[in-house]
Amino acid sequence: MRDIPARVLPYAASTALTRTASAIAKTDLPDEMRRVFDRPTRYTLNSLRIQAATRQTLSASIWVKDDAGGGNKPENFLLPGVEGGSRGEKRFERALRYAGLLGAGERVMPGRQIELDANGNIPAALLRSVNAWAKSGAARKAKRTKDSKAANPRGYFLFGKPGARVRGIAQRSGPVVMPLLIFTKQPTYTSRLDFTGVNQRATERIFPAELDRAVNDLLSRRA
Repeated sequence: MRDIPARVLPYAASTALTRTASAIAKTDLPDEMRRVFDRPTRYTLNSLRIQAATRQTLSASIWVKDDAGGGNKPENFLLPGVEGGSRGEKRFERALRYAGLLGAGERVMPGRQIELDANGNIPAALLRSVNAWAKSGAARKAKRTKDSKAANPRGYFLFGKPGARVRGIAQRSGPVVMPLLIFTKQPTYTSRLDFTGVNQRATERIFPAELDRAVNDLLSRRA
């Protein structure tokens, strides 16, 4: 380091820091997510962004995106996996609560018999269908009417009263009844993703080589 001109170091260090953060966000943290989470979605794996270093700050940062374009913000569901605690309300859960079906503090889990998607989640098509039924007001009609089948062709119905041990939304098809969504108390998560530890270990492994590369690149341009 003593042989490197002082004016070169800030440029080399900022480049190395940015490259290190980028490598961690693209590889190390997603790899750890795959290890500790059950089939994380591409949306989860791509939920990181970096703030590049400058020669003035000499600091690069890795952040979880706080926007979702109308969907569930990544920071909302990743934070409980990093720090533990209860997770926030998902958009479809909020819709069910607004429709008067889901109680305050309740969350939704899949029924045991429904077929989950490739990531182990409730299929989006099913959630859209149930939410459309809930918003239509059909779920709040206590009495069946002649046109009830036309208003609810998929046979959804709410089972269990507030406070019951088991309640949720089921589907009736002839004599067959299948529980689709089970209402449960707000779950509490333990810390699983060692966000800080992964960053620290990866930085110690990646940064020295990136600094060496950045210095050599700058010196070769000046030669």
